[in-house]
Order: sequence, then structure tokens, then C-alpha cells
Amino acid sequence: MNKNKINYLNMYENVKDELKFLTSSKIRVSLLECLSEIPVTMKILCEDTNLNYSAISNNIHRLKDNGYVKSNDGKFCLNNIAIMKLLNFHDFNESVGIINVYLDLWLDHDISSILFDKLTDLNSLKSSYLIESIPTDIYLPHTIFKKILKSSNNIKSIFPFVHPEYPIIFQDLIDKGANIELLCGKTITLNFIELMDLEVVKNGSKNQNFKIKSSNNDIKIFLTIADDLMAFGLFKEDGLFDQNRLLISNDLEAIKWANGLFEYYNSIGNNLYL
Repeated sequence: MNKNKINYLNMYENVKDELKFLTSSKIRVSLLECLSEIPVTMKILCEDTNLNYSAISNNIHRLKDNGYVKSNDGKFCLNNIAIMKLLNFHDFNESVGIINVYLDLWLDHDISSILFDKLTDLNSLKSSYLIESIPTDIYLPHTIFKKILKSSNNIKSIFPFVHPEYPIIFQDLIDKGANIELLCGKTITLNFIELMDLEVVKNGSKNQNFKIKSSNNDIKIFLTIADDLMAFGLFKEDGLFDQNRLLISNDLEAIKWANGLFEYYNSIGNNLYL
């Protein structure tokens, strides 16, 4: 994560008046919603919002004065600046919603390995779902992920820990001709390989359907893009991987988000020649 200091006070000063203006009136919010698609007349605004003419007229003029609305031939619509601002407010709203919905994934977890631009693009994960351990099945995330992995043909994965089952699963996938790009933390790469059949690994490397890199530093995220699905997990602040929670998505935006994260770390990893 980019740790450049952000001046939150300046950020607040820049947007406080605008946010207050927009959010302090339900009437203005209703009008912005009505104006978000096509230009409309005052009569249509009255009909769509069930508000009286006086309330609409007053707030339309305030929106015009604040640079949100333009008018032409008795019809009102949002201007380009308003559209851009509202789209960004929409993204912010979705990001806050994702943080709140998946609170148990973020809270008390290490997010230091998530790139800054990925943290500011959390709305890409809006169609994801969180798989969590349950009292009757504490290994539910592990079980579901294994099924996903075993049925996949194209895999990109950041594996920051060694679990005895996964090297064997990767070995079987390589033997079947699946395409695999694997990135491991510096301290576990050799341990991961040692649990696999060396001949299978060498053949996969020779046939170019298996590539493995080692990171100079330990990466504190678990990430896999398998065919048309992505899986994402985090370490807890105590340094242990949270095996009880896994974020899953087959949404294109989420897969693109995950691919960007993988490609960054993969680009600075060291090739392991077998």
C-alpha cells in the first residue's frame, strides 16, 4: 500500500460545503435523481417528486447557482460537472458500502499489501460474496476454494503460506496441462516446491504451462484468479492468515481488480528456474 501521507484536513475543507449542500436536503437529492437521465420540465419534476412548485423552483435555482443544473427551453438537466461529481460520489458510496458489508474481512486485518489504487477502487468488489467458517463447518472457505482450484484450467495465484494440500493440487493440475502462474513469498517458495513431484514441476516448466516466481518480501494477501473467478483473503494483524474468511467473485470488475494486484506483484517477483 502506498504510505504517502494524505492531508485529510485539506480534503475535508475542499468538499465539506459541497457535501453539506447536497446531503442536507432530500428535495435536492430527489431533483438530482430525476434530472440524471433526460432533460425534464418543471411540470414533470412536480409529478415525479410529488413536491409543490414552490419547493422545486427554489431548489432548482439553488442547484443552478451551485453549478449542478442547466436549463434550456424550459427544461432542466444536469451539466457535465454535476454528472462527473455525482458519479464519483456514487463510487464513494459503493466503496463505503463494501467496507461495511465485509467489515469482518477488513477489521483487525493487515491491509498493507493492498496497493493504494486498489484500496481506492473497492467498489470493483461490489458483486463479491464473503464465505465464512460456520460452527458446523469451520473449513468451509478451504473446502470451497479447493473445489474451485481443482476444476480450473487457467490459474494465477499469490500463495503466501504453505498448506500441505495445495502443492499436491497444483501438481495434479500441472500434470493435466492446466496453465499456472504462481507467486510465493520469499520464505515459503522452496517449501512449496518441495511438497510437489519434481519431475511434474520440471515438465510443467519445460512445457511452459507452469511458471513460479518468488517475492523478495512476504506478501500479506492471498489471491487467486481461476478461470472466470477470483478469491481473496487477508492476514490478521497477529501475522496469521485468516482461514475463516474468503472473498469470492465472478464479476468482471472484481476479476480485473484482482488481476491488477497479481500483475503488480508478479512483475517484481524473481523467476525460479527448475
